[in-house]
Amino acid sequence: MMVKEFFVSLLHYFVDITTAVLIAAAIFLTATGQQMNSVILWEILLSGFITALPSAVLLCFDTKSVRLSLILWGIHFLVIFGATLLMLKAFGWCSITPLSVLLTFLAVVCIYLFTCSVHYLVDKKHASVMNQQLKKRYSNAEQDK
Repeated sequence: MMVKEFFVSLLHYFVDITTAVLIAAAIFLTATGQQMNSVILWEILLSGFITALPSAVLLCFDTKSVRLSLILWGIHFLVIFGATLLMLKAFGWCSITPLSVLLTFLAVVCIYLFTCSVHYLVDKKHASVMNQQLKKRYSNAEQDK
């Protein structure tokens, strides 16, 4: 993978993950009635970067094997889940209990699905635009003959 592609992918994952984490934090804070400290915003940005990095590394391999892709997705999910638990503890967002681990797991699944859906929709749109451009290019090339 090219360096530029890696950084573009990292940026996309960072934006998508950070947006999803902000949504999750807003829901949690609203449901619990807690006020947000400005430090949390920086921690959310840092957590977005920390989780975007393995996303950009592990999910950008162009594998031809479905099995290898599934293995990479599984490893990726476990890395993200583990990193999230570590950040919860390090940032003091909550104490680690069986309930907090379960809720964190559910939050990571939701954020994971959100991020995957956004990437799927964006990739689908890009593929559609590229296909239209290719059709236009080849139809123009045939007309020029």
